[in-house]
Amino acid sequence: MLRFRTTFFLVSSLLLLLAGCASTSKVQSYSYASPQELPVWEPALRSDDEMNRYQVSFKVKNNTITGICLLKKVEDGWRGTLMNEMGAKAFDFMITGKKCKLVNVMSMMDKWYIRKTIADDLYFLFETDNPDAGFQGKTVRYDENGTLVVRYGKKKKLTRTPGAVITMENLKRNILYSLERIE
Repeated sequence: MLRFRTTFFLVSSLLLLLAGCASTSKVQSYSYASPQELPVWEPALRSDDEMNRYQVSFKVKNNTITGICLLKKVEDGWRGTLMNEMGAKAFDFMITGKKCKLVNVMSMMDKWYIRKTIADDLYFLFETDNPDAGFQGKTVRYDENGTLVVRYGKKKKLTRTPGAVITMENLKRNILYSLERIE
């Protein structure tokens, strides 16, 4: 009787495992060798030679901040600025090596924990395709119904829709960043 229960348990566990695997959503195939090679920043979204302009939205709790982000590639990384639609600058940022630094931060955002959170988020956002970035070993890329998703554990989630809108969620701090290229 004990042998029958053990066999039944093993067979039913195997059937449940197979049923669970069969019910997962199918991943769209690309011409890349693996999903880890799917780029977020395609040439149509970011140029290494010209100034890049993006319509930006930050959502923190019930507050939304909108503006424009200007981004330019320089010899040692990326330089950028974020300003509102009226031209008032929120901050400048520099992404070099393995970090992002905020400078010229407006007074209401000039607190160490705000600067650190935004700098970490911008580093992940703009360096997500950099194979030398420190977080690369901990990211997972996959396609979800035509939307490219890059997850960094339970901390961050970046998506690029087929319409070329890039969103990044800081899951830990509940902050949502959204970028859309301005031609």
